[in-house]
Amino acid sequence: MKHLRLTFYVSAMLLVLLSACAPQSTPTPTAVTQPTETATLMPVPTEAPATPTLVPVVLSGPPMKVGSMWPYVDGSILVAVPGGPFTMGHGGSDNPEHTVTLSDFWIYQTKVTNEQYALCVKAGKCKAPDQIDNIGYSDVAHYNDPVTGVTWDQASSYCSFVHGALPTEAQWEKTARGPNGLIYPWGNGNPTCDYLNFNNCVGKTTNVTTYPQGQSYYHALDMEGNAFEWVADWYNALYYKTGPLQDPLGPDSSALGRSIRSSGYKSNADQTPASTRFFDLPNSHRRDLGFRCVVLDPTYFAPLCQSVGLYGSGPTGSSSSTPLTVNCPKVGIGLTSVCKAGKVTVTFTDSLSPDPNAAISGVSSCSPPPDPTNKNFPQSYDCTSSTTAKITSVCTYTGGTTQCGHHYTLDSTTGMCKWDGTGTQGNQCLPGYNYDPANQCCSVQPSTGLDFCPVGTVLGHDAHGNAICVQNGQAQPDPSHSEPVLPPNPATCVGQPGGTQPPVCTLTAASCYNSCRYGGTFDPKSCTCTCYNPLP
Repeated sequence: MKHLRLTFYVSAMLLVLLSACAPQSTPTPTAVTQPTETATLMPVPTEAPATPTLVPVVLSGPPMKVGSMWPYVDGSILVAVPGGPFTMGHGGSDNPEHTVTLSDFWIYQTKVTNEQYALCVKAGKCKAPDQIDNIGYSDVAHYNDPVTGVTWDQASSYCSFVHGALPTEAQWEKTARGPNGLIYPWGNGNPTCDYLNFNNCVGKTTNVTTYPQGQSYYHALDMEGNAFEWVADWYNALYYKTGPLQDPLGPDSSALGRSIRSSGYKSNADQTPASTRFFDLPNSHRRDLGFRCVVLDPTYFAPLCQSVGLYGSGPTGSSSSTPLTVNCPKVGIGLTSVCKAGKVTVTFTDSLSPDPNAAISGVSSCSPPPDPTNKNFPQSYDCTSSTTAKITSVCTYTGGTTQCGHHYTLDSTTGMCKWDGTGTQGNQCLPGYNYDPANQCCSVQPSTGLDFCPVGTVLGHDAHGNAICVQNGQAQPDPSHSEPVLPPNPATCVGQPGGTQPPVCTLTAASCYNSCRYGGTFDPKSCTCTCYNPLP
């Protein structure tokens, strides 16, 4: 248990009551007897601490340097790729090695996930992926898998939805290889199942944050393996020989189709070097083909609010945390004036007795003399002179550490999230979200409830039924809530022997693309999603 630096107090002035009891300049007739004046003993409400005013600070944005990361509006993390030259290509007729210079840009740390893409579909800005190429699209166990089964236009539409674009081949390759032309994102060592999801090591797509050892020089994840990625360029085998060496955008058109980078969960080792080029017709879609986006202005949107508790260690190395349980004692002061005796009786109350954090003041000249070691309540004192009585205490919390929202840092001595003085220029939010000016981030509209979590986590509930974002497999069932939760025993789900992996759940209606997330309920007993309104 730690103490929050939230000291509150209740005070009372005895001056008025004592003045009312003091002798008047006009003599009082002796035939009249002064009645005993009794003030009703009522606890005084705890004074709420003043709400700090956050003054917006206009900044140029996050620093453009290697290792810089920025939380984005759809729950993704942007990684910085500073401008400058890098080695592109690695031999071959369509892939000669050459030096290309790029301007600064920001790129998604991971491929776009099923859950992120569902935001765009819900907003009416994207078409749902092909249900055969992406059977896990609406499955809670696959929310953080890369969205697949999308065409080039669908991928481009999502990037436009988040005020970005598909990366060019040059941007993608620099992110994957770094400035010095590494063969693979992690270096020059041969690919293994510890670095990427390839060669049927798993046999299907996986969570985009599963392979931190395979991250690139710029801290981008999943640059190789799991799913191929659409990029912006039209494909031309001779473009590297004729194209510009400064910010190349690719040819104007091509009969062969659009360029594709990365590799998939079935790819062999020969397909995994980060310089390897692929292509396909733009209307094609596959179960191992996804995408990620680049962003030129990371401050256009406000970041996604992250006020819920996060469990586990995320891709940025955030520490594990648990929701806080805060306990604030109710303190008060009661006054009873006895004019005949010329005194006021002061009674201090505290709902937590004994309260080791309570302190009283202003009664040092009263009777009996206060004992600072006495933490039991109520306490009463008779005072005969004007004074200000005060009682103070602090709130306490139980739980672990907390992960603070963007622009806030954890004060380890108090357990409170403290504003770090930074701000963001952007105040735009995606449809369904409102801008929170106090925290300078985008929060879901109250009418829709909490229905989205940062990449790498899924929506679930803690043991008390509170909606939280958790790592797959850590949520607990809570029948009183309509949001999807993970079943308590993954071993009861088909295809998960031993119960050591997140469950793979099935749909009762194949046409219900996103039923469990929007418009459906999850049954932890049968491990299925039930549709309310199946899509046509």
